[in-house]
Amino acid sequence: MPTVLITGANRGLGLEFTRQYVGDGWTVMACCRDPDGESAEDLRAISDGADGRVHIEKMDMLDHASIDVVAAKYKGTAIDILLNNAGIIGPVPIQDHLDAQHFGTIDYDVWDTVVRTNTFAPVKMA
Repeated sequence: MPTVLITGANRGLGLEFTRQYVGDGWTVMACCRDPDGESAEDLRAISDGADGRVHIEKMDMLDHASIDVVAAKYKGTAIDILLNNAGIIGPVPIQDHLDAQHFGTIDYDVWDTVVRTNTFAPVKMA
């Protein structure tokens, strides 16, 4: 049975990728920051109906130790596809922060977090 590991699996595209792969019979390692929280409610519902083929893992892309924990847990397990889906655009609500990320008004702390999440973390995952 093929296996996919999906980051950011609790909402948006990651959740839909999880739903689609489960529907096609794949085993899914579904990673998200807060698997027990409200934001992962739909992911847990998919898992509940997947006959043990969804493994929800706690992983924060900015916490390399959490990536290492998942890597150690699945050491020796073949992963056919890695979907580095997790990412951020900046602080939310976005409407309240529109001026913070324009040329001349960049909040470099926010930009640092966005770059670490969207660039360095996927490399760590790979």
